Amino acid sequence: MAILAVKDISGIAEPLPGFYVTRSNGVEGEKTLNVTGYKTEINQHGYKLVKNENILIYKDEEYVIKTHKEKTFKNGVGVEVTALHRIFDDLINYRVYEEKSGTLRINAMLDFALKGTGYTYEVDNTDLPTSVEVQNFGWDNSLALLRSILEKFGAEFDYVGKHIYIAKKIGSKKDEPFLRYKYNVSEPEKEIDTSSFATYIRGYGKQNEDGTYVVQAEYTSPLAAIYGIKHAEPVKDERFTDKASLLTEMKSRLGDSLDISLTFTAVELASMGFTDVRKGDYLWCIIEPFDINVQLRVLTIEDYSNDKKPPVFTFGAVTKKASDLIADFDTTKKTVDKVIDPSTGTIKTSAINTSGLALKSDLDAHVKNTDIHVTLAQKLTWDSKEDGGAVAELEKRLTHITWEAAALNNSWTQYSDARGTSVVQFGKDMVGTVVLRGVVANGTIGTSTPIYTLPIEYRPTYPYYFCGSAGPGYIFTGVVKTNGDVCVESSTNPTPNAFIAINTQFKI
Repeated sequence: MAILAVKDISGIAEPLPGFYVTRSNGVEGEKTLNVTGYKTEINQHGYKLVKNENILIYKDEEYVIKTHKEKTFKNGVGVEVTALHRIFDDLINYRVYEEKSGTLRINAMLDFALKGTGYTYEVDNTDLPTSVEVQNFGWDNSLALLRSILEKFGAEFDYVGKHIYIAKKIGSKKDEPFLRYKYNVSEPEKEIDTSSFATYIRGYGKQNEDGTYVVQAEYTSPLAAIYGIKHAEPVKDERFTDKASLLTEMKSRLGDSLDISLTFTAVELASMGFTDVRKGDYLWCIIEPFDINVQLRVLTIEDYSNDKKPPVFTFGAVTKKASDLIADFDTTKKTVDKVIDPSTGTIKTSAINTSGLALKSDLDAHVKNTDIHVTLAQKLTWDSKEDGGAVAELEKRLTHITWEAAALNNSWTQYSDARGTSVVQFGKDMVGTVVLRGVVANGTIGTSTPIYTLPIEYRPTYPYYFCGSAGPGYIFTGVVKTNGDVCVESSTNPTPNAFIAINTQFKI
């Protein structure tokens, strides 16, 4: 049993034997305690100190009591409290009475925001912007300024005591083992939630002195063809000065996405082969019936002072556009409104382990429910040319690709022969499939000498490896890196760069 103690504002500390603690630790930086206990003869002195604004000490960390509820029970009097990690209390109660403007690096902004608080920091600059432009940054509490810095740089934070860690993403990516349907995840079921559903969004980047914008954009989801225009909260962000980056941010905020969530205890994860799983870590999840093959992230960890009660890990991720789901299921492809229940929310997949807490009957009941699925008569009607025009147009838009010419680098040139020219191009359909095509020659082989570089909205989240033809009887291995570089790693052709046919596709 982990030891819990309480300390008052004068520094007097007392243990709290018999009290039970639930600690929640999430990737957004929140770290809280929920504590319950009864007053007994051995904890009566500490019990008197369990009051608002006093400090709970648990596993060498301090938490400030923010809510306090005292109750009477058969066994006497008891208390329930919630406490917030003291970093939030310290930083929200320290204020900066000056401001800065200009182009600033993250370290300069952190020095400015945390000066005098007693908190230190370290930054992993991998994938973070070098600097951002700010106007009138300051004149606020240190917590608000820290949150502003994280938002401007697109970063996350964690902390131990009074030391803050900042990075693009907290945690690591694990390639093995993985969560897999019928292997260690059973009875998955789908739920659909449209409470925050939207089909249209606008974005505004950096603003000029005259009030106009350097860049602005709008995006309409393919689902607007079925549901009409439903406006999302617009994006207004001074960081963006190019349309491609702004569009990427807008699409990430539009609420037409799938949320997958899985919950496991530490014991269950250990039985699946997972050890040392931490907050922010990514694990692969494969659920073939739902065409799900993504890395899920540990969003929260809940642990307990009771050593016999294992910690609980909640995984989640935004995986792919709702339009992908519609295209994947024949029975719902033509009638999305017959599948989505307006009283529920974003698409989530909940799954349990083989101990069987979920019922397969729930999934069966959903599949067999004729009230929410397409009937044969409806399918025949909507498949007809006369009545299926809108749906056919939607399907056409979902698969349409606008091709872009690739700007070749590192001596690579367009290949042509007597058969003609396979132009080097790239494109993307409306459901996020990036397609590369064309033949090149004469360039420099290697992962540091890309053939060309994809714009930001075409880049994979993780390195994408592929193979292709290097001429009759020969092959090459290639990679599309997360920075957009399309590279040839090696070729079996005696003249390695004589013929490289890049014909591949991947999801982003």
